[in-house]
Amino acid sequence: MAFASNLPVQSPTSSLFSSAVCPTRSHNRSHNRQTHRRRVPTASTATPISEQKRPSPSTSASPKTLQSDASPEIPLYDVLVVGAGPAGLSLAAALSQMNVSVCCVDRSFNNPWPNHYGVWRDEFQRVGFEDCATDRYDTTVIQVGGPQSNSASDDSKISVDRSYIRVDRVMLKEKLIRQCEQNGVRFVRRNVQSLQHVCPQWSQISLERVSSEKGPDANPSDDESSPDLEIVRSRIVADCTGHAVAFTSMDEDRSHGLRTWYQAAYGIEAEVKSYPYEKDEMVLMDFRDAHMTSDAERDASQRQPTFLYVFPGGEKRAFFEETSVIQNEAVSFEELKDRLYKRLEYDGIEVERVIEEELSFIPLGGLLPDLSQRVIAFGGAALLVHPATGYMVGRTMNLAQRLAQRLKDSLQSVGPDGDVGDVSKACWEELWGVKVRRQRDFLVFGAELLESLDMDESRAFFKAFFRLPRDLWARFLAYELETPQHRAMFAFMFFVVADNNIRVRLLRAMFEIGKWRMARSVLPEWLTADQD
Repeated sequence: MAFASNLPVQSPTSSLFSSAVCPTRSHNRSHNRQTHRRRVPTASTATPISEQKRPSPSTSASPKTLQSDASPEIPLYDVLVVGAGPAGLSLAAALSQMNVSVCCVDRSFNNPWPNHYGVWRDEFQRVGFEDCATDRYDTTVIQVGGPQSNSASDDSKISVDRSYIRVDRVMLKEKLIRQCEQNGVRFVRRNVQSLQHVCPQWSQISLERVSSEKGPDANPSDDESSPDLEIVRSRIVADCTGHAVAFTSMDEDRSHGLRTWYQAAYGIEAEVKSYPYEKDEMVLMDFRDAHMTSDAERDASQRQPTFLYVFPGGEKRAFFEETSVIQNEAVSFEELKDRLYKRLEYDGIEVERVIEEELSFIPLGGLLPDLSQRVIAFGGAALLVHPATGYMVGRTMNLAQRLAQRLKDSLQSVGPDGDVGDVSKACWEELWGVKVRRQRDFLVFGAELLESLDMDESRAFFKAFFRLPRDLWARFLAYELETPQHRAMFAFMFFVVADNNIRVRLLRAMFEIGKWRMARSVLPEWLTADQD
């Protein structure tokens, strides 16, 4: 969405940290995130960490302000978070709990989060969000049968003794907002019109007013009397705008040869006349395609494999989603919708009412961020999505605490007069250090292999995958094959349990696809630190 105006940025005449004003490059971008409909909370703000003599509980004191001829008061925050999705709110909450002053900006703060999230229960237990669930399933199943494997009791059904939960989007957002409110995060429902790195100590951000909402959920602070433009300053700016990547630059040189794949999904929350699957089992993947009856349909299914993903929701309610395996070109939503309804009809499921429709489009892989840039990113904007599976929510919630701690420690280390570029560098090292990049090499190889497989080969791949020791496949899915030894063990064990056809595909892929990236992923990091 383009801005209606591009007003000039007001520059302060002096700085709390430095007398120098150093204009650098600016960003003029918009951002649009969808979040849960809720009035923007008014919260007190914590004192910037650079001005705290020692760690102390957050108070109601306003952020330090600057007197200037251009503006009577320009507030200063430790971190400005752009985006209030799961990544933005989890980072804001973690930072605020560490006495870091935070302003969170999102023009669509009051909108509902659009996606349905599912995570392994133990992953949310780690970060204290297990209670944010609408449903819990003690058993997770994967169906890897062929066209004739229609029975739920078929021996191609794999039952995994690992609990899965369906995330309550409303409860998760409310809980994160409460944590932010309790620790002084300021929420602003505005557009980010421009961003300027004015000097080494802080950046200046112009926030443009958005039209006021009417009705009981309207935010009174955003009425027609509020100024068109608000100027704030922040030591660090965190881009949490998702795959829109509003303020994050990519590194084309470091990312040489990396491609982007796509995973698309069409889903419905629906009331049905009957539910034929087990009501206490979450269906993670169902590759059976007997519903594709014509030669053309079978050929399409073989070339572009898709699977069913199901959250049971009671006797006559469930969330059904048809999801594509990684593709070089995304399967269209129309095709996914057609396959889903064919599947439901074949399985005897009659949809009485569609409660909600979901269209999901996830870029996977692609370029790495420029690790020298001053803006830091988190969530989708930092390319944290798993390149082979599309998983991100569980990892993001866990990583928020680590990134917040690194950011706080770095701010304290550089002090009020230090160059915050060093803080950004430390944060990027936490997100994309050599250990993470080598693991991504390994996962990207898995993605490239999956993209090359047809339906029969995809079934064989996942049949072998879930025959691995649980610790190995769980680490793969969670982005936790953290050492070369873990990755080498995974590769060896997968080769052992896979059938001969997949073994051949693996060996071919190592020379045709993986090449140097695959090899360096299992070598000691010190040997490959400068090999991107």
